[in-house]
Amino acid sequence: MKVAFPAQMREIDKKIIEGGVSSLLLMEEAARSVFEEIQGRGVSRAVVLCGGGNNGGDGYGVARLLLGDGTDVAVVRCYTPASDDCKRNAAIYASLGGPVATLEETSVVEGLLERADIIIDAVFGTGFHGDLEANIAKLFEFVNRLETYRLALDIPSGVSGFDGSVSNSSFRADKTVTFGLAKVGHFLYPGCSFCGEIRVESAGFPKIIMNSLADSEVIDEEIVFSLLPERSRNSYKGSYGSVLIAGGSEVYTGAPYLSALGAFRSGCGMVYTYTPGGSASVIRNILPEAIALVSDGDFLGPGDINHLSKLMDRIDCVVVGPGIGRKEDSVEFVFQLLKSFPDKSFVIDADGLFAVSKDLSILSRSMEILLTPHPGEFGRLNEGKTDLQSFMEFCAGHETRAILKGASSVFCDASGKISINTTGNTGLAKAGSGDLLSGSIAGFAAQTGDLDRSAILGMYFMGRAAELSSVSEPSNSASRIADCFSLVFKQFERNAKEKLHGTRA
Repeated sequence: MKVAFPAQMREIDKKIIEGGVSSLLLMEEAARSVFEEIQGRGVSRAVVLCGGGNNGGDGYGVARLLLGDGTDVAVVRCYTPASDDCKRNAAIYASLGGPVATLEETSVVEGLLERADIIIDAVFGTGFHGDLEANIAKLFEFVNRLETYRLALDIPSGVSGFDGSVSNSSFRADKTVTFGLAKVGHFLYPGCSFCGEIRVESAGFPKIIMNSLADSEVIDEEIVFSLLPERSRNSYKGSYGSVLIAGGSEVYTGAPYLSALGAFRSGCGMVYTYTPGGSASVIRNILPEAIALVSDGDFLGPGDINHLSKLMDRIDCVVVGPGIGRKEDSVEFVFQLLKSFPDKSFVIDADGLFAVSKDLSILSRSMEILLTPHPGEFGRLNEGKTDLQSFMEFCAGHETRAILKGASSVFCDASGKISINTTGNTGLAKAGSGDLLSGSIAGFAAQTGDLDRSAILGMYFMGRAAELSSVSEPSNSASRIADCFSLVFKQFERNAKEKLHGTRA
């Protein structure tokens, strides 16, 4: 599903208006879609909180339609109408006798809010940035304490449409109706938790314009289905590529196993591991399908590169880092591995990222590299900056791709384009999930030869597997979630059959 940054949405609006569609008509379409949403709830008393910009103009339009429909409606004017369209819609609403209370009339406003069946937020919209003023914050604190149904227009006030960051006391919606395209900030935490259910209304917004100006996406089933590698009946293990997992140490023995498990569960044909003896024993005991090669020492070092030279001819994608530790020799191993095999695809995770942070120039080489940091690891790579803007600039500046892991993980390609994954649950908030993800991505990369495509597949599959698991979220684990990859594949197999033969009765 395509999503837009606020600046892109403003450019889309501008292009549509330049094409002959008036801004007032767009505002009327928005107001009508919200009015129809409210009608479906059987509302008798409504309060609309209106700002002074175009979001406020949408609010006055909704209030006018509710008034005309016989609803007991009142506007709380949070700011004086300032934009031309807001002034016009406010004037029309007032000319029809629509009640208006100012924010300064505290007792009146609180009485209206307490009696309302629905409270509609039309204060700021996606143009908001910074912090809420004290009087607005106080208003939202009061509203959020009520049990009244809360609806936001475009995005809850106080939430950034750019990156989902929130101000103090942001409006907390049960549902958000947004216009044209959903915004990036709708799907990133903490803002995501303020939006409630999200409904996108695109009447009056030509797809050709939106698609030409917005290039970000939220990963959905349609996107994943289009990226899945095909599997021919006339195939063998070599048809689905091979992965090498290089990692493990005397302390972290299980991490390479989980990466290897992820590679197998994503459909890879052959998986090799190269680890110290402790990790190799784990793999040999519980994953006999893997070819577990053993290094000479208790941790990997530069001397291990020679042992891998002959093997690398058979490898399509390498995962380096799970459980490798931070010893100086292990850091050097990571650099030597990347430099010695520049024609291979690499997924770098865990302490492999610690090694890369010592010299980012390794990323400037024309190599197929995917980094998979969580915010703490990314901060080490990027001088402590972990915000979305910095993440996109890092990837574009170093011409590399990366996944910033979190409740909503974000993949950014080497041009700075992002894809947001919203699948998953708290069952993934466990040690080992990152190892499973890195191996899953490598498994898909071995089959497709495309790291960008595989990053999207790996994120979605792991999150969806967690959702489909019958194990409770607190009790789940990476290894159990890996076993649910099969359920995700089965889901897509059923969907494919339904598309081929028609919907089941």
